[in-house]
Amino acid sequence: MKPRFASVPLAGGALAALALAAAGCGSDSGSGAAASDESARVVEVRLVDAGCQPARLTVAAGATTFDVTNDGADAVTELEVLDGDRVLGEAENLAPGLSGQFSLTLRPGRYVLYCPGGKSAERGTLIVKAEKTAAG
Repeated sequence: MKPRFASVPLAGGALAALALAAAGCGSDSGSGAAASDESARVVEVRLVDAGCQPARLTVAAGATTFDVTNDGADAVTELEVLDGDRVLGEAENLAPGLSGQFSLTLRPGRYVLYCPGGKSAERGTLIVKAEKTAAG
């Protein structure tokens, strides 16, 4: 006779794996969190052969949507917003002509825009200011 609860360890393991995956995708008290698309300001970033365009952005703190378009770059297919080594958000697998977006709630500070494969602007700067209006 087979035990009735033989699948409980598997189910528990699956739930634990799901919880860990969700923890990596969600937000915590860190610098960035997923933002509601309804209230987010939109920042446009282009992927070009050089990397991220513009390579320097200044925005106000709060909900921000990054609208990312690959403008013909074969070697650059993603944008990441980094806080140190931590990826806060990204749009990836954007072949030439494709677009994608992601939203974050940003706290004041300095972040890295990372466009792997860029020739001269692989890394850029994102400055988030406390005031309610952005200066670019």
